[in-house]
Amino acid sequence: MEALLADEADVKEGETLEIDFSGRPAILIRVGGEIKAYINCCTHLGGPVKLDGDILHCQWHGTDFDAATGEALTPPAPVGSKLIALPIKIKGGKVYYVYP
Repeated sequence: MEALLADEADVKEGETLEIDFSGRPAILIRVGGEIKAYINCCTHLGGPVKLDGDILHCQWHGTDFDAATGEALTPPAPVGSKLIALPIKIKGGKVYYVYP
């Protein structure tokens, strides 16, 4: 089963596309040409993250996450913790969430 998240063309390199994922804030990003999807919730206190280069930066307390893996690189979030990644696939110019 799949759920449409966005048009692939709307996910721009170096930008954060905020989307609603079943009532939860989520983001789509394109890093190095590859699209990633995460629940937009820092592992520290749940603040929103935004793409800055190849880093996702928490807007509340400054934790940096590797955009490609979602792994926390700096405190105050536990270093090594990860953002919740959403399984996605690209089909026909659309980005879909793929239900496990």
